[in-house]
Amino acid sequence: KTGDSIDLGNMKIDIIETRMLHWPDSMVSYLPEEKILFSQDGFGMHLASTERFDDELPLSILEEEARKYYANILMPFSPLVTSLLGNLGKMELEIDFLAPDHGPVWRSKIDWILGKWGSWAERKPSPKAVVVYDTMWNSTRSMAEAVTEGLTRVGVSSVLMPLRASHISDIAAEVLCASGLIVGSPTINGRIFPSVAECMNYLGGLKPRNLVGAAFGSYGWSGEAVKELGGLLEEMKVELVSEGLRAVYVPDEQVLEESVNLGQLVGRRIMEISGGIE
Repeated sequence: KTGDSIDLGNMKIDIIETRMLHWPDSMVSYLPEEKILFSQDGFGMHLASTERFDDELPLSILEEEARKYYANILMPFSPLVTSLLGNLGKMELEIDFLAPDHGPVWRSKIDWILGKWGSWAERKPSPKAVVVYDTMWNSTRSMAEAVTEGLTRVGVSSVLMPLRASHISDIAAEVLCASGLIVGSPTINGRIFPSVAECMNYLGGLKPRNLVGAAFGSYGWSGEAVKELGGLLEEMKVELVSEGLRAVYVPDEQVLEESVNLGQLVGRRIMEISGGIE
């Protein structure tokens, strides 16, 4: 437990409990003689490389892989991450090496990765939105592109992510740094499209916070998907700015303009809460 030490003879290891980061028995270990913090799953990434240290890899790769790891593994435990970072700060440990279980050992950018984790855990609003969709006959795709245009018109950065070309782990990584989540789905058998259902189920388990969003989609018969999507977004505690937008079959110019308006509506709310600051 925290405060315990293991005597190695000429050195000792100090124990700090970090339960649920991300295992019930997680802990970090500090070797004061070498100024090494063995951080277990903390500050790691799913990156296998011949390079052992952070300064041997491009910063762009480190940022991408660290963000993806945090989003898909640690996002549900963000309040615990904030607590851990606070406790480490109070302990005033001298750290020359930060060594996670997997991923490179940090020796040059320790403050950088600590700052990134703090920012991701806090989830400050940013003028960015993620538009996720799948489509059967490109009707929902047309609406998604129009929604994205609307976001751009009001100054919000947007990432358009078609599910047939985007892995859900990459979507989670984008949502981590976004304030908006807008989801589109056609209706099939009175329900949302299976790939969209899978994505929503996955994102819901990660518990992203402080999101604004809406749902949209095309349908041929009854069109239940948009309402069902809205319900799933509400379960994720996403602030809905619209009851959703539906189009019968192929969206005409009026529906596409309404899709642009939906993007602008979400975008304006994002700008309100973020102040337009990255």
